[in-house]
Amino acid sequence: MVCTIDRSPMHLQSRFPEVRIQEDFQVYLEGVVNKTLPGPYVYRIWAPYLVFFLHECTPFISALMFDFLLKIFILVFCQFAFFSYLRHFFSGVAALAGVLWLDVLIWASLFHIQGPSLIETTDLMNVLVCSLALCAINRGQFILLCAVLLGGTFNRETTWILLPILFLREWFGPRSWRRLLVAVVAVALPYFGLRWLIASPTPIWFLTEDIRLNIPLLSPQHTWGALVANLHLIFWLGPLIVLSIYRFREQPFFLQIVSSIAPLFIIIHFIVGSIRETRLWMPLYLLLIPLALGNLIKLLQDGSKPLSPLERP
Repeated sequence: MVCTIDRSPMHLQSRFPEVRIQEDFQVYLEGVVNKTLPGPYVYRIWAPYLVFFLHECTPFISALMFDFLLKIFILVFCQFAFFSYLRHFFSGVAALAGVLWLDVLIWASLFHIQGPSLIETTDLMNVLVCSLALCAINRGQFILLCAVLLGGTFNRETTWILLPILFLREWFGPRSWRRLLVAVVAVALPYFGLRWLIASPTPIWFLTEDIRLNIPLLSPQHTWGALVANLHLIFWLGPLIVLSIYRFREQPFFLQIVSSIAPLFIIIHFIVGSIRETRLWMPLYLLLIPLALGNLIKLLQDGSKPLSPLERP
């Protein structure tokens, strides 16, 4: 259901004609492959190039269908990766509840773009990359972490935000700065290499054009829209954030380290993202759901405990 939600508008012919959706999909695909799109989209090559390659090998299957199958494949692995990560802190049932929670949030996040989009495939892949990286950092699997960072940067530059987690882990752990340097190289090599190899007509590395729509009063004509966007964000992430910071010091230390980059993630997206696009917040769910899940379990356990004679009214 999560993978099909962005395809449902194709049946609403009066509002979202199927031909237009297919044309938009093809324009983006060819724009990345032919290097005619501006940055940073043209540098996010993992999903477009894979769909293009599969379609070229089997042209009787549409690129749109390959994108759909790829979404299913990625989402299944997202579930397994996040479940494996949660099992380090919770029971199997609680970890499964956390995975279902993530599924619901992802499902709701895919409503922003009308119809199938390779952009959303890239965002789903970003969730998988972040899940695998968190597992690798937590388990101390450094080679796997470098492989995930290297491959994930071909998908999206969000891998930079994972480096502070590794830095804090090393700071409070064995302090192997050589490993941190290798991890930085694993991100920097594809990040700068793509921008050196791909000659885009508009080689923008990151966009700040939506900042006036994110921060009120920066632009008088966009102040009302920015206020609405912030109100929407409060309703969207507010409950999850409040539930995450409750009894924060009682959380596992690694989860405290991981969640410490959440403010940095939010600030960065206010500057270079669009806070109205809920799909951009999907990696943040990975940081906050374990904290919120832990607090929910504690609240349920506290509520089920019988009162002592001194606590009874």
